[in-house]
Amino acid sequence: MKNSKPQWILLIVLVVVCSLDGTAAAAVRQDQTDVMKDSIVCLISSVQRYNVSEPWQRRGVAERWACAAAVGPYQVVTTAQGLANHTFLKVLRHGQPEYIPATAKVVDYDSDLCLVELDRNALREPLKPLKFAQGYAKGREVGFHWLAPDGKLTTGQAYLDRAHVERARTSHGRRLRYVTANASRKMGRGELYWLGSTPIGIGCWAGDNREADLIPSETIARFLEAVASDKDYPGFGEVGFAVSELRDPAMRSFLKMPAALRGGVYVANVYELGTGADQLKKGDVILDIDGHAIDSYGRYSDPTYGALAMQHLITRQAAGREAQVTLWRDGAKASVTLKIENFTTGEMLIPFYEYDRQPEYMIVGGFVFQKLTRAYLLEFGKNVAGQAPSHLYHYYRDLAYKPTDERRSIVVLSHVLPTPTNLGYTGLGERVVKEINGLAITSIADIPEALKRHPESPHHIVKFEMDSPTVVIPREQLAAVDAFVSQNYGVRQLSNIAP
Repeated sequence: MKNSKPQWILLIVLVVVCSLDGTAAAAVRQDQTDVMKDSIVCLISSVQRYNVSEPWQRRGVAERWACAAAVGPYQVVTTAQGLANHTFLKVLRHGQPEYIPATAKVVDYDSDLCLVELDRNALREPLKPLKFAQGYAKGREVGFHWLAPDGKLTTGQAYLDRAHVERARTSHGRRLRYVTANASRKMGRGELYWLGSTPIGIGCWAGDNREADLIPSETIARFLEAVASDKDYPGFGEVGFAVSELRDPAMRSFLKMPAALRGGVYVANVYELGTGADQLKKGDVILDIDGHAIDSYGRYSDPTYGALAMQHLITRQAAGREAQVTLWRDGAKASVTLKIENFTTGEMLIPFYEYDRQPEYMIVGGFVFQKLTRAYLLEFGKNVAGQAPSHLYHYYRDLAYKPTDERRSIVVLSHVLPTPTNLGYTGLGERVVKEINGLAITSIADIPEALKRHPESPHHIVKFEMDSPTVVIPREQLAAVDAFVSQNYGVRQLSNIAP
């Protein structure tokens, strides 16, 4: 009992201190909210995607919204995924009831970032730009703000849990992301994150476990710097190879690596596209990139974030720059200079995405030929590996980054629209086209050329891979059959071929 009074006094002091800290934190959040009124907006987009199964048709119009942060008096930055496949864009600003027309100026789906320009004549007053700065402190509390479509400005809190390199939600490439934990609200719609009074990123994903990803300030700053340059936007580097851990002593011995050389990661595959595709070889061991030692797990020690996947050393650099790489090759050290390169998804054998464009296809006599893409495979289900046809998945898994001059894309007979001349083939589908009229088909653009061949023949002959049955299409009746397809299936356009 003699010691109870000091204990009570200590408890009271702790309660008071915590209360003051909470009050101070609330005051800071309120100050930030007042600042945000002129620096964040709500983007509302009308979205209309194409129907991949029937690529001549669009799906219904949907409305989507996302938050965006001012980076100029009339410019805002947001996630690219929030504007994918949009047909119309308008902006809501706090305190201004009427909508503001806007235009997407630069969209980078690989980095998941988009720069949007607002109609300056419709803005009552210019926005107050924010300056994104480096801000990472593991375990610290962060706040986030967003403006909802109802015009309400709202806040939330979370804690910085870690930084890591993961595949972007909109692309095949891997990018740096901050991960927050214990978020007070599930968002992932471009909301603005703060550390103290410093903007540190925008939200790009949120999970049911109260974790969220955000695109960090350093990525946003590099994007804005590249956009502001006088040259065309170059984009950022993409990795042109795959690596695997090099932990097995027997494998290291096979590669004649000395015992004192403990780091390094094994180059397991080299692509036809991306950084290193023209200089690295399968069997190389990457020891160092730009002075950063690579460990046997494929990581390097970042001075700010700690251990990170080595891909970040390439994907953080603008295309056109160079990286100095030290290798272990053929039993000795070697140095190479890699040009930082990227590529468009259209250059892939199996495009990872085709946002904002109509899928390629051509209908001949009711036979629907389509370009094989990841979106096409996703029509079978989200688990592409287990639900898509295995012979189609093989191209995606093993050859997506390996187009050749002989094969720039994969063309499939997706299905058959029944007509009077093809009734015996109506169950045929998911076949990879090998040739038409003797011409090897490497893209949809080859089909019109193939149909011009052998005009003396009464039939078009279509051959497929894997010993599939040959298709014979009557040439003389083709015009009438195509008209039948247009009239009975509502196909206004029998083909869409990329230039």
